[in-house]
Amino acid sequence: MRAIVLGTITVMAYHGYYLKRPQEPVVVSISYSDRTLGPNRLTGGKNGGWAMRGVGYCVISGRVRNKPAFTTLLIHETIHLCASFAESDEFIVSTMTDRLKPSIIEVADALASNTYRRAAFMAHTKPGMAYHKEPGRDCYNDDQWRNKATTKGTKSK
Repeated sequence: MRAIVLGTITVMAYHGYYLKRPQEPVVVSISYSDRTLGPNRLTGGKNGGWAMRGVGYCVISGRVRNKPAFTTLLIHETIHLCASFAESDEFIVSTMTDRLKPSIIEVADALASNTYRRAAFMAHTKPGMAYHKEPGRDCYNDDQWRNKATTKGTKSK
């Protein structure tokens, strides 16, 4: 879930649509209560989720049992947190969900892979661990130049 939310925020921000309060954490709640979700204002049926852009808070239905549908709801509500499109908000957000989903999933997969390995790298930054230098002994690590990885460019698929 975290990777999908961050992937959505990243793709939206890359194109100039930012969280209204980026300094505050985004809160995603899972609800199993129809009362919490309320009725869908467009269809009158059950609501799959809702978002409050001003406070960075969204609620997703926990009753959605299939992963693709849950992923769609999560992306949809996170897009609401990043942008408001006025009168045709739901049509635009659902269209953006469809169009951006492949890119968002690609970013989310990259974030979710090697999570524990990256967490170990982060842990080594603490005092007394491998990467931490004592005051006055700071220096550059020339290993940063060995890895020649870069982006694949701007080629479209």
